[in-house]
Amino acid sequence: MNELDNKYLTKRDKFSFAASGFGQNMIIGVVNSFMLYFYTDIFLIPTIAVTTLMFVARIWDAALTPFVGNIIDKTRTRRGKLKPYLFATIVPLGVITVLLFYAPNISPSGKLIYAYITYLAFGLIYTFSDVPYWGLASAMTPDPKERTAFISFSRTFHFIGNGLPVALVPIFVFLAKNNLKTGYLLTGLFIGIAGAALFSLAATGTTERCHVDEKKPTVKENLRYFMVNKPLQLVFVANILGFGQGLSVLASMYIATYLLGDATFNVLVVAATGVSGYIGMLLTPKLLKKLDYRQLYLACSVVGAASFVLMLLLGQNIYSIIGCLFISGFPLGIIGNINFSMIADSIDYVEWKTGKRTEGISISVQSLMIKLISAFQVTFVALILSLISFKQPIEIDHKIIIQQQSAGTLTNLFRFLVFTPIASWILGAAVMFFYDFVGEKRQLAQAELSEMRAKRDGAVTESFESEKT
Repeated sequence: MNELDNKYLTKRDKFSFAASGFGQNMIIGVVNSFMLYFYTDIFLIPTIAVTTLMFVARIWDAALTPFVGNIIDKTRTRRGKLKPYLFATIVPLGVITVLLFYAPNISPSGKLIYAYITYLAFGLIYTFSDVPYWGLASAMTPDPKERTAFISFSRTFHFIGNGLPVALVPIFVFLAKNNLKTGYLLTGLFIGIAGAALFSLAATGTTERCHVDEKKPTVKENLRYFMVNKPLQLVFVANILGFGQGLSVLASMYIATYLLGDATFNVLVVAATGVSGYIGMLLTPKLLKKLDYRQLYLACSVVGAASFVLMLLLGQNIYSIIGCLFISGFPLGIIGNINFSMIADSIDYVEWKTGKRTEGISISVQSLMIKLISAFQVTFVALILSLISFKQPIEIDHKIIIQQQSAGTLTNLFRFLVFTPIASWILGAAVMFFYDFVGEKRQLAQAELSEMRAKRDGAVTESFESEKT
């Protein structure tokens, strides 16, 4: 029987991977969606200082990622090479999430020092959890079709988990009687505990199945594997250049508070993108039956860019903003799915070319990509706020007071939110035009991989039998 005729994943595997990703995405969702706003509008750190903090912290995260991937690729334990790190990061991940959203009453310099320590620590802990987590996507099954299906299934839960903080923040702020500091701390406490508890299922409920070479790769070898991995290189560059495609999600609190005039509209802003993104994710498997990865990415780029061109033509009002963000969510949801599938495929690509599996380095590049995107997004937003004369809130008698922005500031904020995604969609598409690990080439690779693995596994079995006799 051909290796790819087997089914490897159990219901427990699928549920554990999906549920743990739900928890992890709750954590990264609240950090990505609210950290910048928390620093500028609640903790009241000066905008220019936040810009520097965000840039330094995200570059720190990005620099850590390849080293973590190399460490993981060298790990050999009876539990596997991924799961030891998943076990080790459960509690620290929950604790540091709570500390991120604690706003102590200290001096301005003390606030900045506290923010640097907690944010850098979060980056370190999250990296050691994220790289092995996504390595599981390839290590749990060698079958690309089974992998694509279960990633699409899991991404639905991940997507919901990522968006859930948008609904939780106003609930906890309400429970705190509109005390923003207390409300955000309660949010961090709930998400830190619940998210870490769910994330523990990645360590306890999944199985690593794919063959792992006993020889530990060197840094030089890992670099060589990356240079061989052209599909991964193209996905990486396309997404870095396309960092602004989903910028409206990161800037949603500023859109709601200042362009729409009410912070409670944040739920509506995020839901506009989130609902259509969720639909796009559900449609991805069906679309992939008609289009390959490259064709689907290019089609999504056209829709994504067109949605913001339409917003520009319709003007700065609640109907155009919400309506066009709804349209832009479809391609975001689809590309979010196929990115993970393409990166999982790239691990097979390297095995096809070299005979080596490199989950750690490939998934660390994925994590590096996500962190660089986040670094560019958050730094870009913070920088733009500084350049357009944005007025931060002020605190009077322990109450946060929102200041009125000038007409020029609001117009420039709108233009920034429109032109950045348009440019990002165009640049991403230009790179993905050259992605060719599709169609007959991909089918040939999978067929030859199946033969390689069958021969290797047969050789291992013969060696074992000879030792017994």
